[in-house]
Amino acid sequence: MHATQIRSNAFDILKKAVSRFNKSAVSQKASQLTLASLLAAVPIITIIFGILSLTPALSSLETTLISFIESNLAPGSSNEVISYLLSFSDQAKNLSLAGFVTLLVTALLLLNSFENSVQAIWDIHQKRSIKDKLLTYWAILTLGPILLAASLSLYGALISFQLAGIELSHFTDKLFDFGKFAIYTFMLLLLNYLAPNTNTSIKLSLICSAFGASLLILLNTIFANFAQFFANYQVIYGAFAALPIFLVWLQASWAIALATICLNATLHEWHESQ
Repeated sequence: MHATQIRSNAFDILKKAVSRFNKSAVSQKASQLTLASLLAAVPIITIIFGILSLTPALSSLETTLISFIESNLAPGSSNEVISYLLSFSDQAKNLSLAGFVTLLVTALLLLNSFENSVQAIWDIHQKRSIKDKLLTYWAILTLGPILLAASLSLYGALISFQLAGIELSHFTDKLFDFGKFAIYTFMLLLLNYLAPNTNTSIKLSLICSAFGASLLILLNTIFANFAQFFANYQVIYGAFAALPIFLVWLQASWAIALATICLNATLHEWHESQ
């Protein structure tokens, strides 16, 4: 295939993906998922840490996971938001069985909302059975944290160097950046490959996930560069300054995740037409 044809195909795919993005009202879906995330954040963190604590080989990675979350939440809000989430999560551990079931249902509702958005973007009308839904959601809630924690082991070693004040070489610093990129890609791959209720190519899903990971890193870089500007919110909002920053970042992150879904659906559509 000639370079000109490759560029033409890439431009055509991107154009169709943008059209799908607009047609699917992704901005509105991102807003809905942002609201759902606020309700489900504590249940999901509680479930993740609970699963890690039940896995002896991975229980030591809780600190690493917390460090990863802190370093990847919106700059200007991470310290406040993570402290609230962890505090609420600790309190959630003292809930009764009925309370825990309520938290679990809240987390499942977020996944159901996301799945509905994915099926709408893919234009899939056939719904999963309740059994298939529960199996898919359970796979995301269990395998996701375990595989993520395992992949964080190298990342955790690099974080420990940073916390110890050890100066990293240029190569190690680049390895640190690649580790973050790989983790973002893995999380998006989990959503792109499992969420659509149809046969999906792991290769195409991986391409879209890598593209989305690049956008997430760019988003965090933009927020980090404007962190000083965000500090001005302290004057206006006081203790609530972290909330508007976090909400903007969260909605942008969901928009990027859904954009990868649009690209993935378009790529599969294009691939089937060849």
